[in-house]
Amino acid sequence: MSRHPTRILPVTAAMLLLLGGCVKKTEYDALQIENQTLQTRVDETNHLLEQSQADLSSLQAQMQQFAAVQTTLKKTQLELSQTQEELKALKAQFDRFRTQRRSAMVGRKFPVLSLDDGKVLRDAEITAVSAEDVSLRHADGLVRVAFAKTTPDLRWEACYDPMEAAEKAREKMLLQAREMESRLAREQAGPSQTPDSSAAMPARNVVDILRTQLAAQRQALNADYQALAAKNPGAMRGVLWNSSQPEASPLLNTLSGSRAVLGISRLQAQRDAILLTLQQLRQLDPSAR
Repeated sequence: MSRHPTRILPVTAAMLLLLGGCVKKTEYDALQIENQTLQTRVDETNHLLEQSQADLSSLQAQMQQFAAVQTTLKKTQLELSQTQEELKALKAQFDRFRTQRRSAMVGRKFPVLSLDDGKVLRDAEITAVSAEDVSLRHADGLVRVAFAKTTPDLRWEACYDPMEAAEKAREKMLLQAREMESRLAREQAGPSQTPDSSAAMPARNVVDILRTQLAAQRQALNADYQALAAKNPGAMRGVLWNSSQPEASPLLNTLSGSRAVLGISRLQAQRDAILLTLQQLRQLDPSAR
């Protein structure tokens, strides 16, 4: 039995030599190259997989951030909506308070009332209050005074706001302009196209109405200019103002004037309404100024 191992070793070596001789070296090298190529592809695929996983993680983080931003946006929108509702309620409350305050002024009497424009009214009594002016009965008759020309106490008591007054005046002027346009259209259409010819106004009456409207518009523009000048004395110093034809004042018709004072656009809107009235008036009376 001791002689068997020594006899097996030579046989095994011979068999390995025979098997090695069965695979050519060129085929072996090709297999090695193919194995390396496959290993490289595997490495590249693993790298791409790792990169994709990193991109996926980044995308998931971004989606989470986006979801958080969406939640914050919805919360902010809700808060904004609630704030707007609260502001709307506060404005309505203030409007009621201001209306009540102005109504309470009616009937108030003054033995002597000295206005900012220098006029002195005796035995004055407030008969009506609006956003723009106050109506007074006094020893010499009736008068309606723009709040800008009254007194600081009256303006404070009426919660006077120049912006509100200008807006109300503008609304009235636009309403009057639309009414006049409608009347003029009916007048120009002639009796045959007017449903009720008795409702058509004579041209002379239309001219008188337009002249009255023009005077009221110019008076309102002068009053708002005075209010604006009182709020901006430095900017308005040296400004030329044509009180008889305020719509022609350089302040409203030059670029430098438009830049001078905040709020000038409201005066320019009033100027435009006056120019519209003038245009309508001149169609009926070319000599109108």
